Amino acid sequence: MIPPNLGGVIVASLLLAPVVMAAAARIERRLGPSAAGWVAALPIAFAVAVVAVSLDAGSRPAGTMALSAATHVPAQVVFGVVFAGVLMRRGLIIGVAAGTAAYVACSALVADVPAALAVASAMPVLAFAPRFMVADRPRPGSPRRWSTTALTSVAASVIVGAAVVTSRLAGPEAAGAVAAFPTMCTTLTLTVVTRDGRVAGAHALTGLVRSLPCYLTFCLVVACTVPSAGAAAVALGMFACVAAARATWRGVPVARRPALAR
Repeated sequence: MIPPNLGGVIVASLLLAPVVMAAAARIERRLGPSAAGWVAALPIAFAVAVVAVSLDAGSRPAGTMALSAATHVPAQVVFGVVFAGVLMRRGLIIGVAAGTAAYVACSALVADVPAALAVASAMPVLAFAPRFMVADRPRPGSPRRWSTTALTSVAASVIVGAAVVTSRLAGPEAAGAVAAFPTMCTTLTLTVVTRDGRVAGAHALTGLVRSLPCYLTFCLVVACTVPSAGAAAVALGMFACVAAARATWRGVPVARRPALAR
């Protein structure tokens, strides 16, 4: 049975997702797919998932899930690098499969590593991974239908639902691994590639990798504060995420705006 408060959180995720994806679509048209990928990878859906698990199971499992998600940041980076590389060489379907396999393999390695060591390993990975991604200026994105935005918005609700169900069935650590999979950015990449080609999709994945320090910051703050602060820890995590965003945004390649006619 779903608690009433939890049902409200799921409804909130359904309302929040279109806002996030609409913002990503607008940014894509102005600044390109790298910027859109950066926005889609922000931990907005995961923040709702933390609140949902906190209401469903309590603050301690929510904190455990957040810490588990933090340990999977290296797997997220590997996903983005492998997906982008294979996408450029072999196409979309094989790229998605290779990226997903890389995420699963890296997650399996992280499972037996102490959380502190896994989080520490994320630092050099985040520092060097952008060197393997496309860094040239992308083109502005093509216009997107609102029906496409609505379909991609379902990804946020999938994250919330998967986190709650996995937490109940397999525990919060497994829920962190499932919720950390970059579902929203993957969905965005699929739509970008089908409209604007492989290079645009690789740029969206560059945005994912550039945005992950924000994700890691959010997870660590929530993991440390949610046992004592409860759901308010999500707000603290978002403040920390915004602070990290100011630094990570500078490295995102954006589309060159057309010169004004004289």
